[in-house]
Amino acid sequence: MADPNAPLPGAAGTVTEAGLMTIIWVFFSVATIFVGLRLGVRFRQNHAFLVDDYWIMFAWAALVTMVVLQMEQRDSLWYVTYLNAGRVAFDASGIHRLEQLVRWQFPIIKLFWTVLWSVKASFMAVFFRLVKPFTVLRRLWYCVAVFATMAFIACWLVSAFTCTPPGDYFKVAQCSEPHELWMQRFDIIFSTSVDIATDLMIMALPISVLPSLQLDARRKAGLAVAFGLSIIIISVAIVRMTQVIISGKDGVVDLVGLAIWGAIETSTAVIVGSLPPLKALLSRSVKKYSTRAKYQYQYGTGGSHHGLGTPGNGNKYGQDSASRIVMVAESIPLDGMHTSNQKDGRIYVQRTYETTVEFDRESRGDEESGDSHRGPGRAL
Repeated sequence: MADPNAPLPGAAGTVTEAGLMTIIWVFFSVATIFVGLRLGVRFRQNHAFLVDDYWIMFAWAALVTMVVLQMEQRDSLWYVTYLNAGRVAFDASGIHRLEQLVRWQFPIIKLFWTVLWSVKASFMAVFFRLVKPFTVLRRLWYCVAVFATMAFIACWLVSAFTCTPPGDYFKVAQCSEPHELWMQRFDIIFSTSVDIATDLMIMALPISVLPSLQLDARRKAGLAVAFGLSIIIISVAIVRMTQVIISGKDGVVDLVGLAIWGAIETSTAVIVGSLPPLKALLSRSVKKYSTRAKYQYQYGTGGSHHGLGTPGNGNKYGQDSASRIVMVAESIPLDGMHTSNQKDGRIYVQRTYETTVEFDRESRGDEESGDSHRGPGRAL
């Protein structure tokens, strides 16, 4: 007898169907914004995309497909959740819904690993340019690339062989033996473990270059933080594994928890993979802001500093400009037939020019560009 008020197991006990959809779409939207910003900054800088950009594009495309499939599976997902909790009774439509769920789950899991490994490939493409001059590190890069490829293939195979024989994966009640339920949990633990191991190897490649760089400790620490961004993905992966495994009841994987943390981890991976170009943009913006504040302090908005500017008249060219008086002495030769008391028969004319330099805050590459405005000169 079905009990409509029976408690739901795992994450379903605290997250409703609407809540699950909200989590998926919020994280996906944030990831999409970061990808758009990354591609916009990269194209503005290079007028072209690099290999790591294309990997991020591929990861985002896989994420889009995964989100669409998660929307399609929600009815079957919640039906099975209610069925396991005893809220609904198994009827004739139950077989069809169970088959639908496993059909959706199969590509979703594969897309999940595709997103993560595409982000890893993006980082590998970036780090190759750093380790290329070092023979040993370049060889280690190839070793890590081979390991990452084999780990990706292993994740696909382990998930496909959770049932014995594999063909029972799409058959109702044919993949529920104790050893098959154990394989489902082992699949999550194994795939998460190789995922974390691969991330650690990828992070170690650029960090090992830091001791050989001629930089101060502060800059090396900043690069270490930038190279260690994958630690965020690792943290989410660990939480995902523990929550899904612990929340499961009687050895059954928490399907709702798997959907929630799968969406969070893939979106987080895409966000983190989009950060390196945005970090350069942020550093450049901070530097420009500091430069602007420096010039405002030196020259002010209406006066002069250290004899520069036009005293008492204000800066008529704007707050991001500085003016100064330039004294230019020009010698004008006279006809030799005329006599003069000046040296060498020349008259020296002194001209005064006012020059104003405007600093371009939007210049590329943290460089200031100047436009000189010359006022009319007068003879003294």
